[in-house]
Amino acid sequence: MKKKSESQKILRITVLDEQPIVCRGIQSILTGKEGLELIGLFGNRHDLIAILRSREVDLLVLDYQLGGEEIDGLYLIKYLRAQFPRLKILIYSSIASPAILQLVMHAGVRGYVSKNEDTEMVVHAIRQVGGGKTFITHEMQRQLDRFREADAKSENELWHEGANISVLKRDLSPRETEVIRCYLAGMTLMQIAAKYSRSRKTISCQKQTALRKLGLRSDLELFKYGEHLKLS
Repeated sequence: MKKKSESQKILRITVLDEQPIVCRGIQSILTGKEGLELIGLFGNRHDLIAILRSREVDLLVLDYQLGGEEIDGLYLIKYLRAQFPRLKILIYSSIASPAILQLVMHAGVRGYVSKNEDTEMVVHAIRQVGGGKTFITHEMQRQLDRFREADAKSENELWHEGANISVLKRDLSPRETEVIRCYLAGMTLMQIAAKYSRSRKTISCQKQTALRKLGLRSDLELFKYGEHLKLS
């Protein structure tokens, strides 16, 4: 009997999304698809991590933005990459920010697909990433290219400005730090306001004050130097 080729191997998949309707939707999408096996659907990281420690899993379909008591997307991705280096991660999210995409790709994510895409595109993205390739839609790639072009600076200048940012962050108040951390994690001002029971105007003011203290002029610069902040 011939052994199955790499392309014929079963791709074992888990999903982490706090919305049950999204999990059921992915379950429906994957049902009956050849070569794809759904290991589990999870609404919190604790159950997911328990499975990852006990079962062989190839691919995680992850919503970047989780609510409640969950840690922010970028920190979760870094944790998963450190603990389960062979796990491939595909972001399945409504967030369409090229700045955030660049951050997560740098952290080890292998692909991104929007929740607005059709089912065929989602399955294609899963197969691509599961097969060891990178997947980004053409439109998102164009946005990412434009972002990188605007972001282009010399390595020396990047290091110098990043070093200054890491010092200036000490001037941020605890609340300003919270706002910037959540904003870098992909939350909107309205979502941050809801999370901390403050008004959107208050959150907006705290964000702008934080940018001023950091010497930054725009969201583009904030995302560019976000990794130097190391906010916790």
